[in-house]
Amino acid sequence: MIFRRFIIDGNTHIAELHHLIQMMMGWENQHLHVFHIWGVDYGIAYEGGTYYRDDPSEIFIGDLGLRAGDKFSYIYDFGDYWKHEIRVEKVENTRPGYRHPICTAGRRACPPEDVGGPYAYQDALIGQFSWIQETLSNVLESIENREVPDLDLDSAPWWYLKHRSEVFDKKKMNQALAKLYQKKGDGKFWRTLGGYDAYFDD
Repeated sequence: MIFRRFIIDGNTHIAELHHLIQMMMGWENQHLHVFHIWGVDYGIAYEGGTYYRDDPSEIFIGDLGLRAGDKFSYIYDFGDYWKHEIRVEKVENTRPGYRHPICTAGRRACPPEDVGGPYAYQDALIGQFSWIQETLSNVLESIENREVPDLDLDSAPWWYLKHRSEVFDKKKMNQALAKLYQKKGDGKFWRTLGGYDAYFDD
Protein backbone atom coordinates (compact mmCIF):
# COMPACT_ATOMS: atom_id res chain seq x y z
CA MET A 1 0.00 0.00 0.00
CA ILE A 2 1.14 3.53 -0.78
CA PHE A 3 0.13 6.14 1.79
CA ARG A 4 0.94 9.55 3.23
CA ARG A 5 -0.09 10.88 6.62
CA PHE A 6 -0.11 14.65 7.03
CA ILE A 7 -1.35 17.51 9.19
CA ILE A 8 -3.16 20.48 7.68
CA ASP A 9 -4.97 23.51 9.06
CA GLY A 10 -8.73 23.92 8.73
CA ASN A 11 -8.05 27.04 6.65
CA THR A 12 -6.55 24.89 3.90
CA HIS A 13 -8.68 25.32 0.78
CA ILE A 14 -9.49 22.69 -1.85
CA ALA A 15 -7.07 24.05 -4.46
CA GLU A 16 -4.33 24.03 -1.85
CA LEU A 17 -5.15 20.46 -0.78
CA HIS A 18 -4.91 19.34 -4.40
CA HIS A 19 -1.35 20.66 -4.66
CA LEU A 20 -0.44 19.17 -1.28
CA ILE A 21 -1.61 15.71 -2.33
CA GLN A 22 0.20 16.05 -5.64
CA MET A 23 3.44 17.02 -3.97
CA MET A 24 3.32 14.57 -1.07
CA MET A 25 2.39 11.64 -3.28
CA GLY A 26 4.96 12.53 -5.93
CA TRP A 27 2.65 13.30 -8.83
CA GLU A 28 3.56 16.01 -11.36
CA ASN A 29 0.18 17.75 -11.75
CA GLN A 30 -0.10 16.86 -15.44
CA HIS A 31 -3.71 15.66 -15.49
CA LEU A 32 -7.20 16.58 -14.33
CA HIS A 33 -8.49 15.73 -10.87
CA VAL A 34 -11.62 15.76 -8.73
CA PHE A 35 -12.50 15.53 -5.04
CA HIS A 36 -15.74 13.75 -4.03
CA ILE A 37 -16.80 15.12 -0.62
CA TRP A 38 -20.31 14.63 0.79
CA GLY A 39 -21.69 13.96 -2.70
CA VAL A 40 -20.22 17.14 -4.19
CA ASP A 41 -17.40 17.36 -6.74
CA TYR A 42 -14.64 19.91 -6.16
CA GLY A 43 -11.52 20.73 -8.13
CA ILE A 44 -9.57 23.28 -10.11
CA ALA A 45 -11.25 24.00 -13.45
CA TYR A 46 -8.63 24.15 -16.19
CA GLU A 47 -9.42 25.31 -19.72
CA GLY A 48 -10.85 22.43 -21.71
CA GLY A 49 -11.39 20.34 -18.57
CA THR A 50 -14.15 19.76 -16.05
CA TYR A 51 -16.20 22.69 -14.76
CA TYR A 52 -16.90 22.87 -11.02
CA ARG A 53 -19.68 24.79 -9.36
CA ASP A 54 -17.56 26.18 -6.52
CA ASP A 55 -14.33 28.16 -6.55
CA PRO A 56 -11.80 25.73 -4.97
CA SER A 57 -9.90 28.59 -3.35
CA GLU A 58 -13.03 29.55 -1.40
CA ILE A 59 -13.91 26.10 -0.04
CA PHE A 60 -12.02 25.42 3.18
CA ILE A 61 -11.53 22.00 4.75
CA GLY A 62 -12.55 23.28 8.16
CA ASP A 63 -15.96 24.33 6.83
CA LEU A 64 -16.92 20.91 5.43
CA GLY A 65 -17.98 19.41 8.75
CA LEU A 66 -15.49 16.55 8.60
CA ARG A 67 -14.96 14.50 11.74
CA ALA A 68 -12.52 11.79 12.80
CA GLY A 69 -13.24 8.65 10.82
CA ASP A 70 -14.80 10.44 7.84
CA LYS A 71 -13.50 9.61 4.38
CA PHE A 72 -13.60 11.22 0.96
CA SER A 73 -11.92 10.54 -2.36
CA TYR A 74 -9.48 12.31 -4.64
CA ILE A 75 -9.15 11.03 -8.20
CA TYR A 76 -6.18 12.02 -10.33
CA ASP A 77 -5.74 11.35 -14.06
CA PHE A 78 -9.09 10.24 -15.41
CA GLY A 79 -7.34 7.93 -17.87
CA ASP A 80 -5.11 6.00 -15.46
CA TYR A 81 -7.71 6.66 -12.74
CA TRP A 82 -5.68 6.91 -9.56
CA LYS A 83 -8.21 6.93 -6.74
CA HIS A 84 -6.90 8.14 -3.38
CA GLU A 85 -8.87 7.57 -0.20
CA ILE A 86 -8.49 10.50 2.20
CA ARG A 87 -9.26 9.52 5.79
CA VAL A 88 -9.64 12.04 8.61
CA GLU A 89 -7.82 10.54 11.60
CA LYS A 90 -8.16 13.41 14.05
CA VAL A 91 -9.66 16.89 14.30
CA GLU A 92 -8.11 19.19 16.90
CA ASN A 93 -7.28 22.82 17.57
CA THR A 94 -4.38 24.27 15.62
CA ARG A 95 -1.15 23.29 17.31
CA PRO A 96 1.06 26.05 18.76
CA GLY A 97 3.81 26.94 16.30
CA TYR A 98 1.97 25.54 13.27
CA ARG A 99 3.35 27.23 10.14
CA HIS A 100 2.38 25.01 7.23
CA PRO A 101 1.29 21.43 6.45
CA ILE A 102 3.73 18.71 7.40
CA CYS A 103 4.01 15.07 6.41
CA THR A 104 4.25 12.82 9.47
CA ALA A 105 4.52 9.42 7.79
CA GLY A 106 4.48 7.69 4.43
CA ARG A 107 5.22 4.44 2.70
CA ARG A 108 6.44 3.59 -0.80
CA ALA A 109 7.03 5.80 -3.81
CA CYS A 110 4.40 7.24 -6.10
CA PRO A 111 3.91 5.45 -9.44
CA PRO A 112 5.34 7.18 -12.52
CA GLU A 113 2.99 9.41 -14.50
CA ASP A 114 1.16 7.76 -17.43
CA VAL A 115 2.15 4.24 -16.42
CA GLY A 116 -1.39 3.03 -17.16
CA GLY A 117 -3.11 2.75 -13.80
CA PRO A 118 -2.87 0.48 -10.72
CA TYR A 119 -2.82 -2.90 -12.48
CA ALA A 120 -0.49 -1.71 -15.22
CA TYR A 121 1.85 -0.36 -12.53
CA GLN A 122 2.04 -3.77 -10.86
CA ASP A 123 2.99 -5.35 -14.18
CA ALA A 124 5.48 -2.54 -14.84
CA LEU A 125 7.26 -3.18 -11.52
CA ILE A 126 7.69 -6.83 -12.47
CA GLY A 127 9.08 -5.68 -15.80
CA GLN A 128 11.46 -3.27 -14.06
CA PHE A 129 12.75 -5.98 -11.71
CA SER A 130 13.26 -8.43 -14.59
CA TRP A 131 15.07 -5.81 -16.67
CA ILE A 132 17.41 -4.86 -13.81
CA GLN A 133 18.10 -8.52 -13.06
CA GLU A 134 18.89 -9.26 -16.71
CA THR A 135 21.05 -6.15 -17.06
CA LEU A 136 23.10 -6.98 -13.96
CA SER A 137 23.51 -10.55 -15.16
CA ASN A 138 24.87 -9.30 -18.49
CA VAL A 139 27.26 -6.91 -16.71
CA LEU A 140 28.61 -9.68 -14.46
CA GLU A 141 29.04 -12.01 -17.43
CA SER A 142 30.94 -9.31 -19.33
CA ILE A 143 33.22 -8.69 -16.35
CA GLU A 144 33.96 -12.40 -16.02
CA ASN A 145 34.84 -12.50 -19.72
CA ARG A 146 36.86 -9.29 -19.39
CA GLU A 147 34.63 -7.56 -21.91
CA VAL A 148 33.02 -4.13 -21.97
CA PRO A 149 29.33 -4.53 -21.02
CA ASP A 150 26.94 -3.85 -23.90
CA LEU A 151 24.10 -2.00 -22.16
CA ASP A 152 20.97 -1.24 -24.16
CA LEU A 153 19.56 1.46 -21.89
CA ASP A 154 17.50 3.09 -24.63
CA SER A 155 15.18 0.10 -24.88
CA ALA A 156 13.91 0.48 -21.31
CA PRO A 157 11.29 2.98 -20.06
CA TRP A 158 12.95 6.15 -18.73
CA TRP A 159 11.89 5.47 -15.14
CA TYR A 160 13.44 1.99 -14.87
CA LEU A 161 16.79 3.44 -13.77
CA LYS A 162 15.49 5.97 -11.24
CA HIS A 163 12.23 4.61 -9.79
CA ARG A 164 12.61 3.03 -6.34
CA SER A 165 9.15 1.75 -5.54
CA GLU A 166 9.78 1.02 -1.85
CA VAL A 167 11.39 4.36 -0.96
CA PHE A 168 9.74 7.41 0.60
CA ASP A 169 11.84 10.22 2.11
CA LYS A 170 9.80 12.08 4.73
CA LYS A 171 12.57 14.55 5.58
CA LYS A 172 13.02 15.54 1.94
CA MET A 173 9.26 15.92 1.58
CA ASN A 174 8.96 18.29 4.52
CA GLN A 175 11.85 20.38 3.24
CA ALA A 176 9.98 20.71 -0.07
CA LEU A 177 6.76 21.68 1.71
CA ALA A 178 8.62 24.41 3.58
CA LYS A 179 9.83 25.81 0.25
CA LEU A 180 6.35 25.58 -1.24
CA TYR A 181 4.86 27.69 1.51
CA GLN A 182 7.31 30.47 0.89
CA LYS A 183 5.23 31.05 -2.28
CA LYS A 184 1.83 30.84 -0.65
CA GLY A 185 1.34 34.59 -0.90
CA ASP A 186 1.02 34.27 -4.68
CA GLY A 187 -2.65 33.36 -5.12
CA LYS A 188 -2.12 32.44 -8.77
CA PHE A 189 0.19 29.62 -7.75
CA TRP A 190 -2.67 27.43 -6.53
CA ARG A 191 -4.22 27.44 -10.01
CA THR A 192 -1.11 26.50 -11.93
CA LEU A 193 -0.63 23.28 -13.85
CA GLY A 194 2.82 21.78 -13.70
CA GLY A 195 5.32 19.92 -11.58
CA TYR A 196 7.13 20.64 -8.33
CA ASP A 197 10.76 19.86 -9.17
CA ALA A 198 11.85 23.35 -8.07
CA TYR A 199 11.02 22.47 -4.46
CA PHE A 200 13.09 19.30 -4.28
CA ASP A 201 16.87 19.28 -3.99
CA ASP A 202 18.56 16.65 -6.13
